[in-house]
Amino acid sequence: MRYLLSLFIKLGIAALVAVVFYAIYLDSSLTKHFANERYEASAIVYARPLSLQPLQPLRQAQLLTELEQLRYRESASLSGSGTYRRSGNTVEIHRRPFDFLDGPQMAQKVRVVFDGGRIQRVVSLPDERMLEEFKLDPLLLGQITGDEGEDRLLVGLERVPSLLIETLLLVEDRDFYHHSGVSLSSIGRAAIANLAAMDTVQGGSTLTQQLVKNLYLTRERTLWRKANEALMALIIDFRFSKNEILETYFNEIYFGQDGGRAIHGIGLASRFYYGKQVEELSPAEIAMLVAIVKGPSYYNPHRYPERVKERRDMILQLMFGQQLISQQTYLAALEERVVAPKVARAGRASAPHYMAQVKQEMDAMQLPKSWAKDGLRVFTYFDPIAQRAAELSVTEQLPRLSKQAELQAAVVVANHQQGSLVALVGDRDPQQVGFNRATSALRQIGSLIKPVTYGLALAQPQQYSLATVLEDAPLQFETETGQIWQPENYDGEFRGDILLYDALVGSRNIPAVRLGLEVGLPAIIEKLQASGVTTPIPKVPALTLGSVELSPVQVSELYGVFAHYGRYRSFKTIAGLTNHSGVGLYVHRPSSGVSVYDPLTIELVNYGLRGVVNEGTGRRLLQQFGQDALAGKSGTTNDYRDSWFVAYDEHNIVTAWLGRDDNQPIHLTGATGALPVVASTFSQLGVRPRDVTPPAPLEMRAFHPEKGVQIPMNCRSQRRFLSHPQPVAEGMNCAGEIEEKSWWQRIF
Repeated sequence: MRYLLSLFIKLGIAALVAVVFYAIYLDSSLTKHFANERYEASAIVYARPLSLQPLQPLRQAQLLTELEQLRYRESASLSGSGTYRRSGNTVEIHRRPFDFLDGPQMAQKVRVVFDGGRIQRVVSLPDERMLEEFKLDPLLLGQITGDEGEDRLLVGLERVPSLLIETLLLVEDRDFYHHSGVSLSSIGRAAIANLAAMDTVQGGSTLTQQLVKNLYLTRERTLWRKANEALMALIIDFRFSKNEILETYFNEIYFGQDGGRAIHGIGLASRFYYGKQVEELSPAEIAMLVAIVKGPSYYNPHRYPERVKERRDMILQLMFGQQLISQQTYLAALEERVVAPKVARAGRASAPHYMAQVKQEMDAMQLPKSWAKDGLRVFTYFDPIAQRAAELSVTEQLPRLSKQAELQAAVVVANHQQGSLVALVGDRDPQQVGFNRATSALRQIGSLIKPVTYGLALAQPQQYSLATVLEDAPLQFETETGQIWQPENYDGEFRGDILLYDALVGSRNIPAVRLGLEVGLPAIIEKLQASGVTTPIPKVPALTLGSVELSPVQVSELYGVFAHYGRYRSFKTIAGLTNHSGVGLYVHRPSSGVSVYDPLTIELVNYGLRGVVNEGTGRRLLQQFGQDALAGKSGTTNDYRDSWFVAYDEHNIVTAWLGRDDNQPIHLTGATGALPVVASTFSQLGVRPRDVTPPAPLEMRAFHPEKGVQIPMNCRSQRRFLSHPQPVAEGMNCAGEIEEKSWWQRIF
């Protein structure tokens, strides 16, 4: 007996020493991990906040659609944030509070009055003060996870409603603030229940133990795992405050699945199930989320609504019994729907091609790998209204234009004032994940290159003007391989002498080739590179007809030079970054850009591109939007393999491309294929006409319609173009000839 007793004592001491050393090891590793690496937060990607301004092109239906996407509720009382009501041409909104990129804004009520397709005025309520601008909280576009693939929106404990904290503790761990990480009374109650049932029917885990299990342990039910869990809970409770533990629990807790992604944390759960920030949760919504904690799969509200409602109502009863809510609130909460019907990608816009570009831009920013510790909030320029317009244009127009199932499309909507990409469609199926033709499909651009050539010429006002006569006659070249290249016009005809303006507006090939060779291929290449082109540029005569390959985004940036004062800027998707606490990390401030053309030259080019819409290949847009509302250009490549059209107003550039991935003919020109897609997109977006007031010293001048020489303004037969100021030649008559003075006139 003495020997056995001595042995047991030694074994006990050894076990105690082992436990002590194990506890020391756990203390060191757990403390470091819990303090610095508790969980991984995702990058939350937001669309642009919809800015409501007087005279802004916006239809009432578009605002209502955005409110529905934001999961605002229609309410006659407008009492809570996240609600709206409509009456006639008026929509009243109670905006949610939100931490915008430029700082937090509180909940606010406004009235938006519409007049046709525009906002007439925005009025603050209830003081009836006129507002110049009002921003809605932005749509949650999606999440980008870090290396661990976890998805959560970090929320500080100060933002969690006290009712949610009290309800969680009431249901899951009433003694949380009084035990040391392990509750012996809870364990005792669970042991008695399990013995009575001869099965594991009740757990005695505290919130701290649940947190330890979620963070560090498996879900196996063994005595070793339970002992490990208890020891780790004691260490964490000793090292960290109750509020730190509770905040970590709220950010770690699992709330179910959204397809392939796990919903971690109360911040993301409130967004996923209700489209709200955690501060806005109602008592019924709080009870439902607490109900899910017990078993996210078993209490899945979308699959088992009756089961979840039963548990939610039980929790509401507990809340009422503990006087956390009033009887009136309790009865009203019982009548609330458990959760709204599940919508695909609920509360978020599905724009895979835009999200792919955001990810690519984030990678290029070379963010520190530790960004997942505090999470990111990524504020983008994504415009849901523009995205819907582009998507609808593709899905509706392509079946009308061609029966070819292989016909593909890409649409880019950019804001040249901001230097931003606001919408991308990279496939005829806008939801198709994969190859993004908007950013990655390199195709020959055809006649889209011609404004570059004309810009180079018009930059030499002593030699060229919009009235310069060009030759439209047969032309051929021998290539380096000995082959003969003989360009032709689209219609197969030659018009002889033609004014530069008419050649641009009518997209005549031969005059463009001749002019391109006059200004020089090296000069064209230099301008393309200054306009952001980084792909190989062939130094061959065919370059003058667009043999260079660009993506639709690169084409948009190229035309951004014409739209924005002759200056190049690359278009961005990301407006700014903060961490989940709202601390600013990055703000995109559009630069003035790199000068490619001087302002007077670019005004002359724009005059010609407005002419394309007013009377040339893009005149279908004139019928829809009116004189001088848009400038644009069509592009068609050899054998009708590519159909392009680009158009822009005061703010937006819309670029459309149609073609096949196998580069087979589609039998559509730029005007018959891509142009209807652009027209449909602008019809939904609305057009802000460009300012056509010519800058000094440019002014309208009269020219002979065939000879292109400047003639007096009072001539009956004339063409008027924007031009650098120059006096009419002495003796010039309306026939474009200089009359010789008689001897009498020469004397006097």
